[in-house]
Amino acid sequence: MQTKTSSLHWRFVTNTLLQPLFKAKRLGFITDMDGTISHIAETPEAAVVTPRNRELLGTFVLMLPMVAVVSGRAVRDLQARVAVPGVVYIGNNGLERWVGGGRVLNENVRQHRKALAAALDELRPHMTVGMWIEDKYATASINYRFTPQPEAAAESLEPIVREVASRHGLMVKSGKRLFEIRPPLEVNKSTVIAQIVEEAQLDALLYIGDDQSDLDPLHMVQKLRSSENCYAVGCGVLNSEPEMAGVLQTSADVLINDVNDVEAFLGWLSETLSLARERGG
Repeated sequence: MQTKTSSLHWRFVTNTLLQPLFKAKRLGFITDMDGTISHIAETPEAAVVTPRNRELLGTFVLMLPMVAVVSGRAVRDLQARVAVPGVVYIGNNGLERWVGGGRVLNENVRQHRKALAAALDELRPHMTVGMWIEDKYATASINYRFTPQPEAAAESLEPIVREVASRHGLMVKSGKRLFEIRPPLEVNKSTVIAQIVEEAQLDALLYIGDDQSDLDPLHMVQKLRSSENCYAVGCGVLNSEPEMAGVLQTSADVLINDVNDVEAFLGWLSETLSLARERGG
């Protein structure tokens, strides 16, 4: 079975790669938030899920056995911003879920909280103009987006962040003009996807993401598809920096231009699902 196709815009694969999704008995839909169903904003607080994407998520909840939004945001923030009943919310890239109206942490997070807080205390004196720390309890983001020269800032900041994190037994991941400090746990978006597929007994899955944290899940999608137990397809949204777009072109199965194009794609998906239902497919 073919496990990786040349990455093409979604409109070119509606009758090929995407068609088996509509024949599945249990199709799941998982998406990132920022840069995917919401436009990339100047600050995390300014990000808003587009009305059309929110409407389509609500439609999918009624049609599919599993609809989830997985993000690096704290899950409480994520749930409040998406705010679609019936969606499964997973924050901090897998370390927390929204369950029964509240946050449920991965059982191993709290034992690393003191180390994370101590690392952040050490890093605060290194914050200069345009940098800030976003403490999300389970993880933290060291943002340098508004520095006068972000590339130079990243070059000087990265060794400091990695040294401090390593000394406290923590991990560092790169993101959109930020460094994420995480507990040393093998939990990320790819492990979340595998878990959701098993929990919801999905035989097909559609995943959408747009940045560095989505590369592992995009690879997991291909692994799932090659196993032939779950027909999974991964979509990459090309609205990030040019270098990220280049990586997505070789990692995703399907390409989507930007958030407006996500709306068009999900609209097509909704219509095609409705037609498949009418035909009893």
